[in-house]
Amino acid sequence: LCAAAGCARAMEATLMTRLAYIQTGDTAVDEISRAGLMGLTRVLERRTSVEAGEPLAIRLGLDDMAFFPLIYWPITSSQPDLSQAAIDQVNFFLEHGGTIIFDLREASTGGQLFGAGSQGTQDLRRLTQGIAIPTLEPVPVEHVLRKSFYLMEDFPGRFVGSTLWLESTGENVNDGVASVLVGSNDWAGAWAVNELGRPLNAVVPGGPRQREMAYRFGINLVMYALTGNYKADQVHIPF
Repeated sequence: LCAAAGCARAMEATLMTRLAYIQTGDTAVDEISRAGLMGLTRVLERRTSVEAGEPLAIRLGLDDMAFFPLIYWPITSSQPDLSQAAIDQVNFFLEHGGTIIFDLREASTGGQLFGAGSQGTQDLRRLTQGIAIPTLEPVPVEHVLRKSFYLMEDFPGRFVGSTLWLESTGENVNDGVASVLVGSNDWAGAWAVNELGRPLNAVVPGGPRQREMAYRFGINLVMYALTGNYKADQVHIPF
C-alpha cells in the first residue's frame, strides 16, 4: 500500500489526462510553465477531443513521471545538477514510452545544438549529463508532427527562428513518437494565460498570429504524443 499523499497524487494524475512540467525551483519560471500548460489545456478542450485536467508539477527524483504522456522541461541556469536517482528516473521514463520537450527559452540558437554558443545549450548539456539522449535531427519536412492536427511549417513560441530537434526517424520504437524534443522558442511563455484567460507575455516579434501558431504547435505536440504515427498512416487513405 502506498502512503496517503502518494496515492492521492497518483489518482489525481491518472483519473484524467494531464500535461506536466519539471519544477525548476525558480518560482517565476515554474509559474509560467504552469500557466502555459494551463493555457494550452484550455485550447485543447475547445478545439480537440482531448479533455485534460490541470497540469501538474514534477519534482525530479521525488514525483513519479510515469503517469504523463508529455512533460515540458524549461531549462534554467539555476537548476542544480541531477541526482543519480533523478537521472535513473528520467532514463526509465524515456525508455518506457515517455516524451520530454526541453525548452531553452531563449531567442534563436541557430542551427546548432549542444554547441558552446549559448547559455541555454550549456545548461542543457549540464542538466542532461547521464541522461540517454538519443540521436537528434531537425524535424523532417514530412514528419507527422507537422500535420498531427494542423499543417505547420514552423514551430513558433514566444520567440521564432530556432530549430526544433527531435529523436531521429527510425531511432524510436514508441509508435513513432520521439522520446526527446529540444528547442528554444519559449512555448510555455507564449501559451501562458492568467485566470481570466488573458496572455501573460508578449510574443516577439509579436502579433496575434504568432501566438495562434504557438497554440497550434502545442496542439500538434499533444496530439502527436497521444496518437503516435496515426496521422502518418491516415494520409495514405484516399478518402
